[in-house]
Amino acid sequence: QNTKQGEKISPELELMIIEQRLMNPKLSTAKMIKKLDLKCSRSNVRKIFNRWGLARFKKQVVLRGVISQPIPKKEKIKQVCVGKKSAKSLFPSLIQDANLKVDRLFLDLLKSLSYKSVSISNPGAIIIAPFLDRLGVVQALHTYGPVTYRSTKMTNNIIVNTLRIIAGFPTINDFRLNSDHSAAIGAGLSMNPKKSRYYDSLDQFRFFHLQKLRNDASRRARELGIIDGKEIAVDYHCSPSHSRFPADKSISKSPDKNQNMVYAHRPQIIWDSITNSIINIAYCEGSSRAPSALYKFCEENLFKIIDPDAVAEIYADSEYTGEKQLLYLTIRSHSDITMCLKQNPKIKRWKEETIRKQQWQSYADKYRIAGQDFILPETGKPFRFVVKQNTETNQVRCFGSTHVDYSPTKILNLYHIRWPVESGLKDLVENYFLDKPTGTSPEKIEAHYYCVMLARPAIDYFLSVLGEQKWKGPQEWRCVLSTIRTCIFSNQNCQLRIDDDGNLEITFLDGDELGIINNMALVMEKRRNMGINKVSWWGNRTLRIKVKNQYNF
Repeated sequence: QNTKQGEKISPELELMIIEQRLMNPKLSTAKMIKKLDLKCSRSNVRKIFNRWGLARFKKQVVLRGVISQPIPKKEKIKQVCVGKKSAKSLFPSLIQDANLKVDRLFLDLLKSLSYKSVSISNPGAIIIAPFLDRLGVVQALHTYGPVTYRSTKMTNNIIVNTLRIIAGFPTINDFRLNSDHSAAIGAGLSMNPKKSRYYDSLDQFRFFHLQKLRNDASRRARELGIIDGKEIAVDYHCSPSHSRFPADKSISKSPDKNQNMVYAHRPQIIWDSITNSIINIAYCEGSSRAPSALYKFCEENLFKIIDPDAVAEIYADSEYTGEKQLLYLTIRSHSDITMCLKQNPKIKRWKEETIRKQQWQSYADKYRIAGQDFILPETGKPFRFVVKQNTETNQVRCFGSTHVDYSPTKILNLYHIRWPVESGLKDLVENYFLDKPTGTSPEKIEAHYYCVMLARPAIDYFLSVLGEQKWKGPQEWRCVLSTIRTCIFSNQNCQLRIDDDGNLEITFLDGDELGIINNMALVMEKRRNMGINKVSWWGNRTLRIKVKNQYNF
């Protein structure tokens, strides 16, 4: 007679149980079975609890980026030490001290380029390399990255992935299928790395690595003048999950633009409204909400980079509606807050009271506005409340500001400064492939956000140095990356060679009808004479640009 086999739990399921218990200590064995829809007895789950000592964990353990947690009850929050320099400024001679070396096969490629040239079609990845090196990505990864990234080689897949995004390849598969090796050459490699090497190298990253790396990139961007930090905007973005089995990976749901609940991540983003550039972005679970995640997000991703006293204005969306959030931002940063308000019961009462007074003023063509001051019960501070109504559809939106000395018209006009975060998110999705991460695990998704954080400031830095007037709008906003790709970065007829001085030289063979390439060549030559056009993973070689019209017989 055969004995009955006992129930078994796979190692993957056991790891999932451990993670869920650490992130939510309130889960008992029965609640764990219900949450994960397990087909086993409570005793099997209890064995895992006892084996790993999960009962001694009484507080949440951060495993998935920003975990929702309440704002501390104390109004006075301890000031943290800010003003830390970036790794590039702290360790200017790190490459020499650590004896970091250029890839050996890349040096062989440079030797062959000294007596022959190769054709390339995506020169943007090579042109941006000097500007990406100025962001200190090598120093940051060697200082804050995993142990495997602290080898003697300078080139790594973070640099390749960043240049892949700039070159215009949405996914790694698209990059691998392309025969052009510009992104690999720009990153200091001779050939495109294998697909498996991408994913294996990203497995070593953890959230504490990526937190330090993102903050270092923001500090370096502030040192270069890419971001200012005086007027900032805070917002959420719904990034749909591309996993085939999102429930098995414990991915939670969040509302999309159509208010449908979908499996997604909700990265929280800080945007500089003056320079129109990204300050920081962090991975959040789909179930996390702004009121509960705001405190930890700002403490870790904003006030460790920018001194709270330096922030003059904060613009927030309706997701941050709440007096506790307003109280926290006001006291922590000593700044004024302007936000769109979600119509919860308190806001509805204020709206009805304001509309009842019928003190309307015309605003634009189709709107009328009315304002009234209210006293916040928890703080006793005045708060100016503004109602905006469409005269054709009677649709109402509510706004609020701590600027009680401003008129309702001025408050609404100033709220338009928050608009760059909306256009910036659209730009990140369309041109930097924000919604197409390199994997489905939370760590790989945040590693993708780090690459996007490197790509956008590198482009902003390039545009600020180039100063091309044709790419500036009426509000002095620079053009988006798709315009740059069309003009000079992608689908170009170019040749790459090594000049007599041992530096890389790109020759555009189809002339320069708009004059942009000639302007770029002058700027690169000027920076070369200043000694700031070098690329460390090229062996401190510089880049030169030339223009030749092969059809001008």
